[in-house]
Amino acid sequence: MKKGHFHILWTIVSVIACSDYKDKAIERKSNALVGTWRLIEYTDYDTVHHIWTYPYGAHPKGFFTYTSNGIVNLNGSAETPLNIPSDSEYTKPITLGAILDNAWGYFGTYSIDSINSILTHHVKGGSVISYIGTDQHRQFILKGDSLFIGDPTFNLGKRVLVREK
Repeated sequence: MKKGHFHILWTIVSVIACSDYKDKAIERKSNALVGTWRLIEYTDYDTVHHIWTYPYGAHPKGFFTYTSNGIVNLNGSAETPLNIPSDSEYTKPITLGAILDNAWGYFGTYSIDSINSILTHHVKGGSVISYIGTDQHRQFILKGDSLFIGDPTFNLGKRVLVREK
């Protein structure tokens, strides 16, 4: 084999190997999201008052579940539930805003752009009515058994989750 042909062949093999490695890395990152994650922090940045807020309290409750076939199911609630006596659960007037200030959930499918670390929830239904039928794009970072989801800079909102065993 001529020296020039060897270099061309080596370049082709290297590109294929690197491409396969990159595809495997993307696949590993995608598969790493599969499972159930427990919500431990839900924070938003108040740009008017320049403070971090905790709309569901310091210890929110909830789970985010991602299946291997692309289904997502999210549910969350405040650390302190609404105080409504059981005998008036169906008779006390309450607004959707009050409910969403206490608990929320949605479901659908998801896709991952592993190169840019963007997780997209394709919302099919749930209590966050304005999300239904939309794609919700979120930045994500996986660090071991911790998952961070938020805006691209994590300067306006952040959800911190830990993997459930």
